[in-house]
Amino acid sequence: MSYTYELVADELIKDIENKVYAAGKKLPSVRELSKIYNCSNNTIVKAFDSLKNKHIIYSIPQSGFYIVENHISNNHKMSDIINFSTGNLIIGNMNTPDLKHCLDRAVDIYTNNSLINTSGGGVESLKNVLPNYLSNFQIFTSSHNIFINLGIQQVLSIISKMDFPNGKIKILIEDPTYRFFSEFLRYSNLEVITIKRDEKGIDLKILEQIFKNNSIKFFYTVPRNHNPLGTSYSTKQNKEIAKLAIKHDVFIVEDDYFGDLSTDTKYDPIFSFGDRKHFIYLKSFSKILPWIRLGLSIMPDCLLESFKYQIELSYYTSYFTASLISQATFEIYIRSGILFKHTASMKKEIKEKSILLQQNLKRLKRFDIKPIGGKNCFYFYLLLPDYIDEKKLVEALKNRKVLVSPGDRYYYDKENYKKGIRLSIACVSTQEIKKGMDIIVEELDKLYNYSF
Repeated sequence: MSYTYELVADELIKDIENKVYAAGKKLPSVRELSKIYNCSNNTIVKAFDSLKNKHIIYSIPQSGFYIVENHISNNHKMSDIINFSTGNLIIGNMNTPDLKHCLDRAVDIYTNNSLINTSGGGVESLKNVLPNYLSNFQIFTSSHNIFINLGIQQVLSIISKMDFPNGKIKILIEDPTYRFFSEFLRYSNLEVITIKRDEKGIDLKILEQIFKNNSIKFFYTVPRNHNPLGTSYSTKQNKEIAKLAIKHDVFIVEDDYFGDLSTDTKYDPIFSFGDRKHFIYLKSFSKILPWIRLGLSIMPDCLLESFKYQIELSYYTSYFTASLISQATFEIYIRSGILFKHTASMKKEIKEKSILLQQNLKRLKRFDIKPIGGKNCFYFYLLLPDYIDEKKLVEALKNRKVLVSPGDRYYYDKENYKKGIRLSIACVSTQEIKKGMDIIVEELDKLYNYSF
């Protein structure tokens, strides 16, 4: 049941959007509006407070209330596209009151800070709270090893071209892997070696041979909730990878972008089995807080000075460190405990959607399609049989307003390609999953009947 002031606030919003009251102009007085809406002055004051909190109006002391310029209506029609192709969340689905609280507190606390305090790898107060936060994920480090950055790609771009103490030059990547890093390596014409990864992980014997017989500077890996496969390494594999890296003097670059949302409480990252000399740890928060672009990296002592120098050089072409307001807001999220509350809610939603999609994917068995991954994460990879042309399938689904990702875009070496498509549940609702899967089955039926 709505209170009277909420009903009045709703009416005022409608009048503002219908241009009864012009943007930038003063609203009628409390007394005038109380007569218009046949309510008390106190009800109008509460309605004004509600609109102020929504940033629709603002007040000027001794003058009155004014409408914010260019107030945007949110009554636009939602897209009818079912988007299984993106790993990006819809910001509108997030808990905005929490965001507003953290943002307001950040502005209050950091009023006297300046941009200079964001240089050198991040705001010190945020860096000081991160070791305790990271310890929840079996990541133990010191604040001086932590760098706050805009995202994982910025760090990867720097370290790919940076000299390492092992004196080696080649970069080893899983195939398939994170699309944008793969494209960056190709664009930069760097020396790259690939190792095949499938639902079982990688062949550790082949990994050791690559480490032993090639000049591998670092091995870039996404151990859990892999993109695009949606799979994770076992604890045994993580331990062995760490052991081999130390033995053969190879650095491990661990991309743990989804670690905050993992429901496996017994999972330990590769970093936790390392020697703190050969291990770089990367984490992005764009999947849990899409309104702020922010990530972190942990560098071993032997790379600190070189990495800091490269950060300074990077400012000639791009920003490395996240904005002050992003860092401040994120710090409040951690200190207040809201971040854990937020991720707990997201885990529940992801699990619900993941189970629903897994149930629907059973319908694909009759087409000889093998789904892998998707255990409490965003991504599923559908291995397609020979008779299905994935490009035709992707195009047919696009024409039905269902977007999926063709699998070949995630492979660096096309000889390693296992024909398939990637599905993501990041930005679809449970209703859209059901509707989207109905359309996918219909299009597969057409391809199957055409082929046989």
